[in-house]
Amino acid sequence: MTIIDRSERGLTRHLLCAVPQLLDPNFHRSVVFMLDHGEDGALGLVLNSPMRTTLLEVARSLSLEWAGDPDSRVRLGGPVEQIRGWFLHDQPEWDTEADQLASGLWLTTSLESVKRDGEGAERSEHMRFGADDAHFMFLLGYAGWGGGQLEAEIAGGSWVVVPVVEDGEDDIGVDVDFLFDCEPERMWVEALHAIGVDPQRLVGMQGSAGLH
Repeated sequence: MTIIDRSERGLTRHLLCAVPQLLDPNFHRSVVFMLDHGEDGALGLVLNSPMRTTLLEVARSLSLEWAGDPDSRVRLGGPVEQIRGWFLHDQPEWDTEADQLASGLWLTTSLESVKRDGEGAERSEHMRFGADDAHFMFLLGYAGWGGGQLEAEIAGGSWVVVPVVEDGEDDIGVDVDFLFDCEPERMWVEALHAIGVDPQRLVGMQGSAGLH
């Protein structure tokens, strides 16, 4: 298991909320969770864009029993490589090779690994996937930026930065539970409210340093 260190990784483990004036349809009022950010570029997952595909369909494709809401949707993680899957969850026993992004948050990049135990053995085909005590999100695709591109967009007022804080941290922001518990249609508004930003004030403010 790899623990991703964000000490020198800029906006890693932050949310980016697109301002209303960002006209790219891929990011209209998007909330992006940043997986990596450095000199060479940045990579993140859009959290609030549900697709028509359900998690029930994904589970069946893996021969796993679905125990969750049959209407739970796969999320569109971004415009790049939309056949690539990402699995955010709070169940480290599901994948011993998962990257730990924060306390209570892991990233699995292959759902096939969810089907295997820590020694690589196939789990039971009747493994209950989606149990009530588990939090998870499956996404397809991602958002990517080249070196310096994201910094320029933030400087131009296209994004509002919202920290994701852990227990014991005094920073203003949202916690890990917010990522799983907040409904997609409310996530943009609630993330901004968490740092004291009124979404209505963003209209007409593109380019203002006050957004950052």
